[in-house]
Amino acid sequence: MKGPILFLGIGGSGMSSLAHMALDLNIPVLGYDQKNSETTAFLVERGASLQNDISKIPLDGIEMVVYSSAINDKHKQVFDEIKGKNIPLKHRSEFMHLLVSNQQSISVAGSHGKTSTTTMVSQILSEVGMDPTIMIGGDTSLLEKRGGKIGKGTFAVYESDESDGTFLKHKASIRLLTNIDNDHLDYYKTRERLEDAFFEYMAFDSDGIAVLYAHDPGIRDVLLHKTKNISFSPNFHLYLCMEEPDTKSDWFLKLKSKLADQLIPVVYRIKDDTLEFNFAEFGFLSLNLPYPGIHYLTNGLVAVIGAYVSGVSPKLSTEILSRYIGVKRRQEVLGNWKGITVMDDYGHHPTEIAMVIRSLQNKLKSKGRLVVLFQPHRYTRTQLLLEDLAKSLAIAEILFLLPIYSAGESPIPGISHESFIPFLKKENTQFLDGVIEKDLVSIKSKLETGDMLLCLGAGNVRDWGLQLLKN
Repeated sequence: MKGPILFLGIGGSGMSSLAHMALDLNIPVLGYDQKNSETTAFLVERGASLQNDISKIPLDGIEMVVYSSAINDKHKQVFDEIKGKNIPLKHRSEFMHLLVSNQQSISVAGSHGKTSTTTMVSQILSEVGMDPTIMIGGDTSLLEKRGGKIGKGTFAVYESDESDGTFLKHKASIRLLTNIDNDHLDYYKTRERLEDAFFEYMAFDSDGIAVLYAHDPGIRDVLLHKTKNISFSPNFHLYLCMEEPDTKSDWFLKLKSKLADQLIPVVYRIKDDTLEFNFAEFGFLSLNLPYPGIHYLTNGLVAVIGAYVSGVSPKLSTEILSRYIGVKRRQEVLGNWKGITVMDDYGHHPTEIAMVIRSLQNKLKSKGRLVVLFQPHRYTRTQLLLEDLAKSLAIAEILFLLPIYSAGESPIPGISHESFIPFLKKENTQFLDGVIEKDLVSIKSKLETGDMLLCLGAGNVRDWGLQLLKN
């Protein structure tokens, strides 16, 4: 590829990562996005050209057009013009495969935790000098705001996004899976179709390797119900991270009888803030992370095994993860205001919300209270998951609810943040207007020294925390 390459929707996390990778290869980059942002400004700083009006994009001389699923029917005229000029049109997942076609790929998928797990694997391989190509759907200091980079090593590590089904276009020989949960049902429509997609992702008929967190109920269901009548490749290997009772279950014993030595269980237990596991000739190893929460530990175990099948000793990997660098917007401390810690977290699905609230409550214990400021994400997700979201939010001692962050969606009649009213206790829940300065008056009236304010959601909820710190 010589370029220039046009990226439609270049400001998105996945698209901007790919654009940075193209710039690493000295390929000229032209981008379109409706809005300017820190992300697009950094791309321009690195040499990309940016256009906010899609009708003014010069198509002459463009070698390839890369688009994301955010580019939809509203842009049909531009797509027709591109096709009329016979310019190759690639979805971002296809372009990702082009970039890493000469490397051995490690993909990381899952309803939750894939960004953190991808970062963990990338940090391990980077610190041992393997210089991997990396693509992460989040901001981490490992990549210095870039989201993606081209490495000179043998491996490419990337996050596989299941939201639109295109993660099935990735052709990784090593596949990691953290969990399966009810998310993106606006796309999949049914749980069964969602499970079918993840089952296909596992690629049991390939000659590759899959590393699964098999204690997850969603993954267990797929292993139980969808592996009965399939033929495994004789060169396929399956690593299952699981607790001791899992090894005595019917689904595991049946799977073990089919795969024999191709199935490798990695048995772990969690004690306090430590995950202990027994693995092959390495014996018992311990994993500790700088972040609280069982989900971080289990994601870390998947990352350690993913690094192991890539050639890194588990003992070395656990040592590296003891100083895990983390990802922006995942339990990110924004600052301290009058003795109150202000934290931001991207969690927006019921499972993620419950995990982060519980882990931080356990961390605080008697030191202070956890005050949650939650911003629902998308009207469709709120409508589909309303009761489950409410159950997770009900764990909070003190809860503030912001209006729904639309993420470009049109409002749905009858769906708003006030739809939660029937499901939450009135005495510890307050519904806000979405006007930052006005909302902060209400929030500050509830805060006490030693508390933690958790800004929770995938939208711009962190802006409330940042404004509080400015005050």
